[in-house]
This record gives sequence, structure tokens and C-alpha cells, in this order.
Amino acid sequence: MKKTVCLLMIVLMVLSVILCSCNNNSGDASDDSAAVDPNAYVPHLGATDKYAGKTLKILASAGDTADSWHAFCKEALDPDASTGEPVNDAAYERNQKIKDCYGITIETIWSAAWTTFIEKVQNDKASGIDDYDVIVTGLSTLGTLAAEGFFADLYSIEGSHLSLDQPWWDVAANEDMSIANKLYFSTGDILMMDDENTRCVVYNIEMLRNNKLESPAQLVRDGEWTLDKFCEMAKTAAVPDSNGNMTHDKDAIWGSVMAAFDTYTLVVGANCPMVTKDENDIPVLAVMEERNFDAFSQVYDKVISAVDSCAYTERFTTWSDSTLVDNFAKGQSLFRITTIDVVNSAEIRDSEVAYGILPVPKLNKEQETYASAANPYWFQCIAIKENCKDFDFVTFTLEAMAWSAREYITPEYYERTLKNKRALQDDDAAEMLDVLFSNRIVDISIVFNWDDCIQWYNNCLKTGGAGLSSYVESHQSAFEIQMTDTIDLFLED
Repeated sequence: MKKTVCLLMIVLMVLSVILCSCNNNSGDASDDSAAVDPNAYVPHLGATDKYAGKTLKILASAGDTADSWHAFCKEALDPDASTGEPVNDAAYERNQKIKDCYGITIETIWSAAWTTFIEKVQNDKASGIDDYDVIVTGLSTLGTLAAEGFFADLYSIEGSHLSLDQPWWDVAANEDMSIANKLYFSTGDILMMDDENTRCVVYNIEMLRNNKLESPAQLVRDGEWTLDKFCEMAKTAAVPDSNGNMTHDKDAIWGSVMAAFDTYTLVVGANCPMVTKDENDIPVLAVMEERNFDAFSQVYDKVISAVDSCAYTERFTTWSDSTLVDNFAKGQSLFRITTIDVVNSAEIRDSEVAYGILPVPKLNKEQETYASAANPYWFQCIAIKENCKDFDFVTFTLEAMAWSAREYITPEYYERTLKNKRALQDDDAAEMLDVLFSNRIVDISIVFNWDDCIQWYNNCLKTGGAGLSSYVESHQSAFEIQMTDTIDLFLED
């Protein structure tokens, strides 16, 4: 009897050691991966070796634009090695831990973005190529593929390990991006290109002081960082070139510089997405609602029409020419409307300009919260193919990646790199970043881009701004047909 008890105690001790070993080595042999185990690498997933030897293969987009602008594509998913860079090394260690604890290898197939990416996914399916289960790319590309039925509804995966209601996933973005309570892609701590591609305003600290202007960060705190304040400051800072002209490629000092698309950025900053949703989670065109129309009109009248202080690229040249917006890095503009990833660009890193970061201004003081738009092209999300071979394994691994990213990678990216490394001379940057990320709007119009609606505001700039009503009326039928087709597809799925 004593031998039996002793033997039982030894067995229990051995099992205990195995269960705890995930912190240092591999997991146990239990199939109950959902059991909470505080000693497991991912506690709520428990310790398990049921996935040992498996490889999660991800098709992701990167590499077809300047690497310095997209520094966190690869680092978020699959770094090659430890390099001494905090974010890269945290992600590399995360992947190594997942391999050590669960026996899972993470492998990424890289592709150019947009049309090239879409054609690869389409051609792979037509050719029967099935060597990846997960897709990571920008919103507009994902919207195109989702509308063609390529992805699984993340809310309906039987036995899914994804905790999409938890803070390591972007719950607010999930709500924005769903249709008919179906969600085909998500983001969160598992990626960094979503934060990198959130719209913001950067400002020249020295120019602000030289013009004896108010602290915009304090205006943000007081709820008074508005479109009027933005324009007032821009007008004060603007100075014509040596010939008395406001030029984009000489020595004029601009109050603000941006691209035509940032008309949309400013309208969303007024908390006015182009498309809202009804009580059944069905998209509804909102452009012509009173507040949205008023927001566009004010942006046009106060910013676009202020040719002596504010300028957008397409007024002088083509959208791909950066001559105008480069004036900010040269110290020739007070404000630039842009995305967070601008602070990773070579032009800003090599610039002598001391800059600060702000949320997009509100429409007026009565607006309760600041709002930040997303870049439709590089705001990345993650999707699972509808013909995924092993949903259990894939959702387990993605959940492990997302949870551990929040614990170990996000602090290195958000706190150490973005707050304390990229804006060294801005004492208010950390607080301002918290504000601008707190109400990010992923307008579903930029995901599915029905009738190329994300260019509607831009196109109206060419007609003097006053033609928004007639422009929308002439495009609404095509928009509604395309939107209805997408909704019907989701309802049938």
C-alpha cells in the first residue's frame, strides 16, 4: 500500500513538473488546451503538446514600399533573428517561446501588396495551391477578398480559441468591421501596422514657440483642439516665399500640409465616418447626414480653401509626389496631417525638426471625443481562409501570438519605441498617443470601398467643394448596389 501511495506521489510530482515546464521548455500531453494554467506560457490556453511539430503558415504583404515606413510588418509576425532592436527581439523571443512551449513553428510567406497580393490569393486557389491558412494585409485588400468569399467568419468557427472580446484583440475595430454580426478579419496586439497606420497630426515644436502659439497638447486636454484652432494656428505660421507666393517647392512656410485624401481624415476627425451601421449591424451610407455634410463643408471652407496657409499635394502636383509634405521635415510647415508611421520614415528620422504628435482636431468644442481614421491601404488585419485545414490549431496559435504580443511586444513598441524613442522632444507625446488611439474609427467604407467611395471627398475638391450633394446623388445608386451585394453575400454565408 505504501509503495502504491509513494508511486502515485511520484507520478503526480512528475506530472506537475511537466505542466509547469512550459515556461522553460514544452507543454504536457493533455488535450485540454482550454484549461487555465498560470504556469503555461499562455495561461488561458493551458499547457499542451497536441500541436507539436505543426507549422502556422501566414501569407503577408510587405516590401513594395519604402522599408523605413513599414518597419513593423515583419517584426510583428516573423523576425529572422535577434537584432538588438527591442520590438524585433520581443517578437523573435515570442515565436521562440511558442515553439519551445507548444512545439509550433511560425512561418511567413511574403508578397507585394494590393493587386499583386489579390491576384496571388486568387491564382493560388484556382491552381489548388494550399500552403497557408492565414492572411495578413491591408484593409482594402482584405475587403476585396472577403467580398469574394475567401475568408472564414471568425465569430462562427466551431471550437475557436480566439478570445475576440478580450483586450489583446481590437474589440472596437471588430465592431466597426463586422457586417450582419459576421467578422472576416481582426487586428490587435498581434500586429503593429494598425497603430502605425492610424491618422494623426505632427507639429513643429520650435515653430509653434517662435509664433508664440498655444500648446496644442493643452488644447487637447481642455477639449478645445478644434478645426478652428488648427486653422488659426496654421494661418499665423504661414509665410510666403521670397517672391511673395505660396509655393510648394521653394521657401514658403506653410501652416499645414497634407494629401487630398486627408479631407477624409479631417471629416472622420469630426466623428463622421462615411458609413455607419443600423441596429442589425447592416451598413448605411451616412455622407449626406446633416453632421457629416456640415463636417465636409467646414473642412473645405476652412482648410482646403485656405490657400494662403494650408495646402494639399494634388493642388500642385500628383498624389505620389512628396515635395509638398516634405516641407514639414525641412522645417517649412507647422502641421502635417499624416499617419503614425511617418515618425519611422527616413525623412523624419534624419530631420532636425523637433516634432510633437497630436490627434486630429475635433469639429468643434461640443464634440465629445477626438476621432482617428485608419489608412485603408496599410492598416493591417489578420484573416483565416475559409478552407482552412485545421481551425483548432490555427486559432490556438493566433490566440497565443495575440496574447503574448500584448504581454511582451506591445510594451516595447508602444511604450518604449513609439512613446519614448520616436518623439524624444515631445513631453506630451505619450499622453497624446493614448488620446488618439482611444477612439480610432475603422470606417467600413474604406474596407469595401463601394463605388470607390473613399475618393468621393477628393473628387469633390476638383469641383469647388460645393458639389458634394450632386456628386453623391450621381454615385449613390452604384454605391447601394455594390454595398447590397456585399451584405447579401455575408447574410448568405
